[in-house]
Amino acid sequence: METMERPPKALFCWSPSLDTLVALGSGFTILVLSALMGRLAASGTLASMLLRDVGMLIFVGTLFPLWFIQHRHWRLADFGLHIKRWQMYVLLNLGLGGMLFGSLRLGRGPWELSIDSHTLGCALYVMLAGIFEVVFFYGFQLTLFERAFGTVLAVLLTAVFYSFHHMGFQSEFLKLFIVGIMYGSVCRLAKSVLIIYPFFWGVGALFDVLIGAQAIVPITSPWPRSIGLLGFMAVAIYWGKRQRFETFSAGGG
Repeated sequence: METMERPPKALFCWSPSLDTLVALGSGFTILVLSALMGRLAASGTLASMLLRDVGMLIFVGTLFPLWFIQHRHWRLADFGLHIKRWQMYVLLNLGLGGMLFGSLRLGRGPWELSIDSHTLGCALYVMLAGIFEVVFFYGFQLTLFERAFGTVLAVLLTAVFYSFHHMGFQSEFLKLFIVGIMYGSVCRLAKSVLIIYPFFWGVGALFDVLIGAQAIVPITSPWPRSIGLLGFMAVAIYWGKRQRFETFSAGGG
């Protein structure tokens, strides 16, 4: 794998390329899928779920960016998708998640939450769906935008896409935009998505879906959808390991 050209060490720059158009085009595709999902939510539940899970989460949001990174012969590590110093990042992640939990608990409590099978299924689905957000927005888009526009505009532009990709199931765009700035800024400082996922990102997402859910479309059939996403992840991991083994063998290692 080639090392990706390092993003410019500047707050602002102007160096757009075809890669920038790819980041923009795939982002707008996700927005279209989300809008269609919202329109079909009431009349066609299955179609809405397929748009969300298969179209948005699996193909455009996960497979495409991973394929494009490989196609350009870049390293995943250049997109913050690595496990270097993972112990430190996970500890920081846990600390940030704990602080967010504390602020939500003090500001929004007491909470009333019934723990049942459906609730647990929703929690699992939300956490699995979060992998797509981390890979696409805070790994793929943020890195390519930073190369093109510098850190400040990259964080703001990624936050816009992050906010509006919720249009099919959540309408609190200003709050989500601010959250996107927060997550994007932390990821750029750490150069690793492990600084926000699973704890820091998970606390906010689970609070929105399980407790502050008035502005969110309820999750339908969370367990079958979660099992489907887990199956996809298992196949993707197997394929990734197989590709690495074949590349290693071909190189005569």
